[in-house]
Amino acid sequence: MKLPFWICHQRLDRTFIFGKKPMSLCSRCFGLYLFLIIGFLISIIFNISLTKSQTLLLTLIFVSPLIFDSVTQFFRLRESNNPLRFITGSLAGLVCGVALHYLIF
Repeated sequence: MKLPFWICHQRLDRTFIFGKKPMSLCSRCFGLYLFLIIGFLISIIFNISLTKSQTLLLTLIFVSPLIFDSVTQFFRLRESNNPLRFITGSLAGLVCGVALHYLIF
């Protein structure tokens, strides 16, 4: 299934393949979207209430690995792999879900 580019670039070499079929999302976007939902639900279920500064600090800490991985790969300083992309996307998604809860409530 082809998704709009702004949702995911869908490069085959950056996509998990299950049973000879590639996923519609790359590994990083899959982790990001999945854990965005999980982080949001966890923050609602456990009523996680953070201050603005705590939310910003956690977001900076959890999104930094994604930025580092993306930037170093973009400048061809090293090559990333799908498990690492999934982990960095998951960390960013988790904290973004919590931050989304903060913004809404």
